[in-house]
Parts: sequence; C-alpha cells; structure tokens
Amino acid sequence: MIPLNGSLSPQLFMKIDLDRVLDILERPAYVEVLLSIAIGRNYATSIARYLKKKQPTITEQLAQLESLGLIKPISRRKSKEYEVEWDLLLMVFYDVIREASRRIPLTREEKKVFKKDLEKIIPPELVKVFLQEYFETFSEFGGKKKGFDEIIFSFFSALYNLDKPYWRKLENRFNIDGKNLAVLANFMQFWVNGIEQTALMSHLDSQSKKAR
Repeated sequence: MIPLNGSLSPQLFMKIDLDRVLDILERPAYVEVLLSIAIGRNYATSIARYLKKKQPTITEQLAQLESLGLIKPISRRKSKEYEVEWDLLLMVFYDVIREASRRIPLTREEKKVFKKDLEKIIPPELVKVFLQEYFETFSEFGGKKKGFDEIIFSFFSALYNLDKPYWRKLENRFNIDGKNLAVLANFMQFWVNGIEQTALMSHLDSQSKKAR
C-alpha cells in the first residue's frame, strides 16, 4: 500500500484507483501533459500549442488525469486551469523505489537505507525540480518519450553517473545525505540494467573458460 502523506485528503485517497493511475503514468502522452502543467502550461490551449497536438485530444487527456486525481483545477475562468497533485505523484515515485527493493535481494547497507524515510534521502523538492528541468530540457532537445517509471529510472541513472563537483552541488542545494543517496542510486542502477550486465558478463566468463 502506498502511504498517505501531505495534503492528500483521506476522502480523495479512498477514491483513487491506483491501478488506473499507474496505467496512465506508463503512457508517455499523458506524462507529457502532466509535466506541461508542472512547468506552467496549465490550460488546454497552452498545452496543445506547446506539445503541438490537437486541443480536443489534450482536453480529453486532462479530463482523464483529473478524474484520477493526478491534477486538480485551480481556476474556472474562460480557460480551465490546472495544477499537479504533487502528493499523489510523489507517492507513486517513492512506491516505485520501494517496489524495486522488494523484487531483488538487498545488501546489508541497502537494507539500512530502505529502513530510513525515503523523503529525507530524496526530498520532494528534488523530485519536483528534476521533473520540471527534465521536461523543459526534453522539450528543447527532444529524445525518447518515456512513461513515468522510465523517467524515475533515468533519474537514478543520471545520479549514478553524476560527476563529483555536481554531486556536491546537489548535496548543498537540497541539504541531503549524499552517502545514503549514493547507495540508493547504485541500487536503482542495478535494478535498471544489473540483470542484463550480469547475463552478458556470465556469458563472456563462460566463453573464456572454454577457451582455456
């Protein structure tokens, strides 16, 4: 069960269909609309123009996102304006990480990290800033469109490969414990490609033994 926190009311939480939420967040087209709102393109016409899509399509996607509680209206002027329901999106973010920790054996150090509060290791503000900066950079340079879980994995891959000077800036900017975050980044990096890497290395090792 995803923990309830922040301003997400118990009434709204009970209405959330988590299976449908996760399904929608696997679809890049909906994630694009969601992140458009996160960077300030918060009504249908603006989003359609920004994403170069037809407005009826965007209006339908907004209705879906609103019905699932991922966005909420903040204005009913001439154009209906929205904001991201960050509590729900962050709940999904942290739960993807917890789910990964339940799928593969953890080292002693990783077990210690997962007993801690993930929101202190990866502050919500860091998640919000990353998602906003990621989408603005993606919109400028292009790239593979991703579902929300893929973006999470890419986030940890970026952390894993971050140079030390930027790592120190990250620690200072968000006042985080870099050691715990590094353990988490290493774990998630293995979750993303560790099986594939192990399979390749095992094959090459076996071939080397045959060649002896």
